[in-house]
Amino acid sequence: MARKPNSLTLIEDPSMEPFFITKDEHCYTVNRKIVSNANHFRSTGKSKTYSKALTFHSKFEDALKRITEEQLHDKKHYTNLNGFLDKFLTIENNIKTYINEKA
Repeated sequence: MARKPNSLTLIEDPSMEPFFITKDEHCYTVNRKIVSNANHFRSTGKSKTYSKALTFHSKFEDALKRITEEQLHDKKHYTNLNGFLDKFLTIENNIKTYINEKA
C-alpha cells in the first residue's frame, strides 16, 4: 500500500494547463490532468478526470522546465523554425513572468 505524504502542496496555474505541480516533503512532482474519452470502447459511457504523475524533481525550477518541455510536445507539424521558436518563447516568457512577479 502506498504511503500518503504528511503534507502536500498543490501548485496550479492556467499557463501550465493541463499540467500542475505537487510538492511533498521529498520532491516536486509534475502531474498531468487527463480526461478520459466517454466514447472509448473500454469506457462505461462516462468520461472521468484523473491525474497522472509524470516526473519527480528535487528543485522547483526543474519541474517548471519539464512542464515547458511537455507543452512544446504538441504533436504539430511546423513548416519552419520560427513557428516553433515563437511557441517556445511564449511558454518560456509566461513562466519567467510568473516567477518574476512572485519573487
